[in-house]
Amino acid sequence: MKSETSGEPLLAIEHLCTSYNHTCIIKDVSLRLWPQQVVAVVGPNGAGKTTILKAVGGLLRPVSGKIYLVGEDLTQLPVWEVVRRGVVYVPEGTNVFPDMSVLENLEIGGYLNRTLIPERLALVYELFPELHLKLRIPAGSLSGGQQRMLVLARGLMAGARLLLLDDPFLGLSPKYVKIFCDAFRVLRRQGMTLFISGQHVRRILNVADLAFLIEEGEITLTGSGAELLQNHHLRRTLFGIEATCDPADVLT
Repeated sequence: MKSETSGEPLLAIEHLCTSYNHTCIIKDVSLRLWPQQVVAVVGPNGAGKTTILKAVGGLLRPVSGKIYLVGEDLTQLPVWEVVRRGVVYVPEGTNVFPDMSVLENLEIGGYLNRTLIPERLALVYELFPELHLKLRIPAGSLSGGQQRMLVLARGLMAGARLLLLDDPFLGLSPKYVKIFCDAFRVLRRQGMTLFISGQHVRRILNVADLAFLIEEGEITLTGSGAELLQNHHLRRTLFGIEATCDPADVLT
């Protein structure tokens, strides 16, 4: 586990506020992420998990607050400039270009810096050998798990150093959950930071060095993934269970 240090964080969010249709979604959120961490944000539906990731990725413009990447203010940059700096948002679901080949989908992910495509393809092939075997077939013919794999791989092709993963385990079989968890650990060892949100609380917290619980747009708990899994308030809030229950029996 990578711990916080006295040095400059990779990502710093300061007093972030966002709104949608004049409704406040994120309320004065501040947090820090350091290099080579797997970081999770969990919470009830509508609490603001995806909103935080989209704001960091440049897809949503905050009402107020600042977002810094290694000290550089990203808050007002367009999304392609955020991606160019290595911050990549990977949406939930199987958002592939179905009529294009697997390789063409991957190459689209690397369009901002084509000179690095061969290097990034080598990483994708190492992490996901299944994709390497299916480069020439249409992406729409892949299984659901393979399409999710391709969506993640396309994000890696963009040269991410901070990968924003929105519900990465959605709809995955246990086989692909393991593949993804193994990939996350490899990426962390290679220097990448992963910021994960989603509803699969136990799966997400089990891989998280650092975790946040968000409720009604505010961070209410911070700790390691293991600490939050055992926290009585989180268990009551998300699952309605009492402290005497074993979370392994009920969390999914």
